[in-house]
Amino acid sequence: MKNVLRIVGVIFCLGIVSLFFVACNNSLQEEVSKNISEYREDFFFASDDNYIVSFTDGKREKDFITNGDSTSLVDFGVLLLKSKQDLGDKPKFKLTINDKVYEGDFERNPFDNTYVVDLQVRVNKEDNILFELPEMNVKMQLLCLSKNWQIDVNKALNIFIDYNEQKLSTYLKNKDFKGEIFIKIVSDKHTAENIYWYVLCICEDGNVFSNLISVENGEILQS
Repeated sequence: MKNVLRIVGVIFCLGIVSLFFVACNNSLQEEVSKNISEYREDFFFASDDNYIVSFTDGKREKDFITNGDSTSLVDFGVLLLKSKQDLGDKPKFKLTINDKVYEGDFERNPFDNTYVVDLQVRVNKEDNILFELPEMNVKMQLLCLSKNWQIDVNKALNIFIDYNEQKLSTYLKNKDFKGEIFIKIVSDKHTAENIYWYVLCICEDGNVFSNLISVENGEILQS
């Protein structure tokens, strides 16, 4: 009988320990999720022999400062164009999202000679998006690739937190996480293949750690 009671006691203690770790993990996920400085969600894409076009939306800090602390967020929608030929510094674009039309000029990205513009708009995965270069007589229908991904932005964040639980826990002070999180979509050479979630944590003390995560199965590809 004593042995039975001893076994029951051990099982009970193990259960308490397990519940403690679950509670800690849930608390960590909750507090880290409060300190997101940027996240991307939808990824639309089109390409032909001359152009590659993508549109990515999400939310980011209104006052963008990488200091380990997240502040209020605003909507963004980044349109990116990669062209085989030089289109000048500010080529004109037209983007039709369902029935709403956005027109303006691209800005050249000096780092990789792509063209970008932030339309400050969010979309839905089922939206109809048509891209045009009016001066080049170019029209391209963008398809939402992210609606077929097995790992969405929330799952990517949870995978990152679970993988880095020990590191992240050291920055949880009195239920306040001392760091900020960035969740981005990265595409190898701006193609429809080899697309990943890139989750980055910048801590208050300057420490940085990150992971590349497969959008297909959640595998950690880089740490």
